[in-house]
Amino acid sequence: MQFLVASLLSGLLFWHPFYVSVVELNHNAAEQTLETSVRIFTDDFENTLKMRFPGQKIDLYKTQATAQTDTLISRYLAEKMQIRLNGRPVQLRYLGFERVEESIWCYLEVTGVKSVQQLHITNWMLYEYKREQINMHHVQAAGQKKSYKLNNPESEVDFQF
Repeated sequence: MQFLVASLLSGLLFWHPFYVSVVELNHNAAEQTLETSVRIFTDDFENTLKMRFPGQKIDLYKTQATAQTDTLISRYLAEKMQIRLNGRPVQLRYLGFERVEESIWCYLEVTGVKSVQQLHITNWMLYEYKREQINMHHVQAAGQKKSYKLNNPESEVDFQF
């Protein structure tokens, strides 16, 4: 289904006929962290969370996040996105989320990351919501920037540095 999204910056209305999330991973060598942000259209994410957690009150348009909303988002992201760093699984620590215009930005991190030679990402976020879902990945590590697009049902990508 297509629906209308209002752009707050431009004041223009445009159709949102595509379903995409953007995952950005940045190795911060000075702080030894892998900083991760996930951007998802608010309505797509809210509908997906309602499907995944039926009976739970979920409203991503509220200005204040509730502890319950944070818990559900954290659980969903942990279920749908895993990372292997240099051949070993790592735990993404959920930091929180914010709504910016028509999108939800979720923030996660991995600490104690001295270097990144290889990243293996498994990501099937929102695949249960729309079969047209695309998950874009942008990774910055070791002075390099790399990107990859996963089309549903593809769920795995490797980056070498």
